[in-house]
Amino acid sequence: MKKIIFFLFLIITNLIIAQTIVINEIMYDPDGADTGFEWIELYNNGDNVVDLNNWVLSKAGSSFETIFVFEANLIQPYSYFLIGEEFVPNTDLIETLVFQNGGTATDGIQLVSPDGLYSDTVLYDSPNSNNLPDDLDNPAINFAPDVSSGNSLARKQDGVDSNNCEIDFFECENLTPNEANLYPTDLAIYFTNIVLENDVYWLETTIWNLSTANVDNLTATLEIWLNDHIVNTYLLPEIFAEYSIFVKYKIDQIETGYNTITTAVNYPFDNYLDNNFVSESILLGNSPIIINEIMFKPLESNQEWLEIFNRTNCAYRVDNLQIIDTAGGIISVCDTIQLVDFLVICEDKNKLLNSYPNVNSDKVIEAEYWTSLNNTDESLKLIDNFNTKLDSIFYSGDNCEDNISIERVNPYLPSFEENWGPSVSNLGATPCEKNSIFVEILPPSSKLSVNPNPFSSQSGIPTVISFKLPEIISTVTIRIFDLKGRLVKTILNQALQACDGNIIWNGSDNDGFNLPIGIYIILLEATALNTEKIYSNKTTVVIGN
Repeated sequence: MKKIIFFLFLIITNLIIAQTIVINEIMYDPDGADTGFEWIELYNNGDNVVDLNNWVLSKAGSSFETIFVFEANLIQPYSYFLIGEEFVPNTDLIETLVFQNGGTATDGIQLVSPDGLYSDTVLYDSPNSNNLPDDLDNPAINFAPDVSSGNSLARKQDGVDSNNCEIDFFECENLTPNEANLYPTDLAIYFTNIVLENDVYWLETTIWNLSTANVDNLTATLEIWLNDHIVNTYLLPEIFAEYSIFVKYKIDQIETGYNTITTAVNYPFDNYLDNNFVSESILLGNSPIIINEIMFKPLESNQEWLEIFNRTNCAYRVDNLQIIDTAGGIISVCDTIQLVDFLVICEDKNKLLNSYPNVNSDKVIEAEYWTSLNNTDESLKLIDNFNTKLDSIFYSGDNCEDNISIERVNPYLPSFEENWGPSVSNLGATPCEKNSIFVEILPPSSKLSVNPNPFSSQSGIPTVISFKLPEIISTVTIRIFDLKGRLVKTILNQALQACDGNIIWNGSDNDGFNLPIGIYIILLEATALNTEKIYSNKTTVVIGN
């Protein structure tokens, strides 16, 4: 029994020792002719000397085949062993290798221990059309890159083997036969977090050193850009190989409004710059861009569209904006929106211009992505590519008429329900124009006035009947009576009107004839669309010579 236990102990011990030997770097495609210049480097990542006697080195194209079987050769702990062809200098062993060069399908190299219980397999290039196995899968699914001629395939960290070639290996331009592999310096930043503490904004982030060499604290910096201007530069401390550091730095000059913050890690020896930048946005206070008008129930001759409004004195590129509906559908936004101006987004620009001929075509853009808007309940969000919400609206379209847009009453006020209503424009919408129901401040009570008064219908000079109502939209009736109470003219009859209106009257009656000189009574009656409150005003007007 003791002999069996001792034998099993030897097997397990030898297997553990064997697992410290890995393929560490391969030159399979030298510049020019391959013959005589190929080489492979092994590495002993353990504390014990390993004898390579009877180990097998194989290569694979369509299948693995033996290149040679080792004779007695020792690899010292934490040391390299270089096998090369006849023209490779400083080799520990000269052999003919003739590795596959990749290029069309997966190729491989495999090192197997004498007992066959341990192997280290490196597969490179794809697809794996010959179903070659690796140390994890049969067939393998993870592959190292196929390197360019003259470059080696090297482990990112000497001796460290996860059995996943895609993770473990990289294309190495600076060859290191019989020396430590040096993975190119790569500092990375993946996220930032902006926090407010005692009225001061701070940036928190983690900076990663993905390379196998330490990064000193002499030249690595972190830059903070605010709205395309550098506001802070900080010298980074030393970052050890394959470690990360957490940093927290102050952000200067951040202001109320929409801000973009870009954090950049700079190191002159960094070989991979794609992961050196992180951008995000932060909105403090009011959004510069808002949703201003929506056509969601058009006639067949028309189409759905949206209007956004820039309520600032600064033009904005809006390529990073999109509108998201309740179901997650996307309406993309692009182009530039000028200061205090409009931009209409639709599917078919020509069709929109046919529906609204007076619209400035420069302010109409076609969306690359368009999701259909609901005709009933719908929620819309205006967000940027960092998912910062700039504006939102919920509407219920059950009572909205066809081909009538809904408009924002005042674009400088929040998007609450009372700040929206149906358009009262003759066209049923006001794309690229001030909304028909715009009002800066609602009057406290209803008012009715006439100017000029008196006026002369005979001279062809009309008068203007003006009204103000304390509601955003109302159905309005304006009628004119003579002093005997007889109706002589109906100016408006249950017409949807904004809170502020002006109606021109030339002094004619309902039949189109000029009324005689005299005093007349103007009666306004209005019913608020939302509250159903009733307002009534009257005044007199004089028709003179």
